[in-house]
Amino acid sequence: MITVISLGLGVQSTALYYMASMKELPAADLAIFADPGRESTATYGYLDYLKDWQRSNNGIPIMVCGEKSLYHDLVYTSGTNRFASIPAFTKNTDGSTGMLRRQCTYEYKIKQVDDHIRDEIYRLPKGARRPKTNICIGITLDEAERMSIPRESWKINVYPFLGLKVDYKGNVERIPWSIPMDRNSVLNWYRLKGLPIPPKSSCVFCPYQSDATWAARKQHAPDDFAGAVRVDEAIRNSTKQGINNPVFLHRSCTPLKDVVFNSAEKSEWGECSGTCHT
Repeated sequence: MITVISLGLGVQSTALYYMASMKELPAADLAIFADPGRESTATYGYLDYLKDWQRSNNGIPIMVCGEKSLYHDLVYTSGTNRFASIPAFTKNTDGSTGMLRRQCTYEYKIKQVDDHIRDEIYRLPKGARRPKTNICIGITLDEAERMSIPRESWKINVYPFLGLKVDYKGNVERIPWSIPMDRNSVLNWYRLKGLPIPPKSSCVFCPYQSDATWAARKQHAPDDFAGAVRVDEAIRNSTKQGINNPVFLHRSCTPLKDVVFNSAEKSEWGECSGTCHT
């Protein structure tokens, strides 16, 4: 059975990649990163580092799939009836704030990895049944509630840091070779190995950001912030997608370029599901 690491380039999934490459965990056949089109500059820099590490250390092969770009679709197709739904905020006529349904995780992360497995690994036509496949996901003990049941019958979600795997019927099984760890333990592992810790992985325009994160991005990564502003302006008028009220990336329902961020506010707004596999 083929084993794939769903590589989100965050702390946990990247640790899985290193551990499997170093044989501290059973080796996977490959790792797949689904590029949504505008991760942070720091994340793309880390991807370049990881590819160099892979070549120098005979690591597990890394595949990058980016057939669909969420950034492109938001910027260039927001004026059409095509719409990539992100959990952006709406300013209602009564003054209240609403939030759009989130579809981006499935459409631009999970499905892209699944399609890549079908097209590039098994080389099957659309609609063909895929063989059973292990998908390793880097969720740690402190966030065990993010463990999810796969929708597809061919997929087995494997959680090495939880010591569990689950199939589409919800059958949970313990895995004897696992290394149960929380996030702090994973961070200590990086330090012990002398490996650089990955930056937080997310789209630069993700609404699930604290004011402190927005402020740091604006100050230290102006190109990334400019990309977020471009998305914010592109989605403002989404009436063709059936959204009658203005749409914003920031929960204040203020244009992003005009927001005065509270750098002391470090609480993330909302929670991006662990199925982002970051």
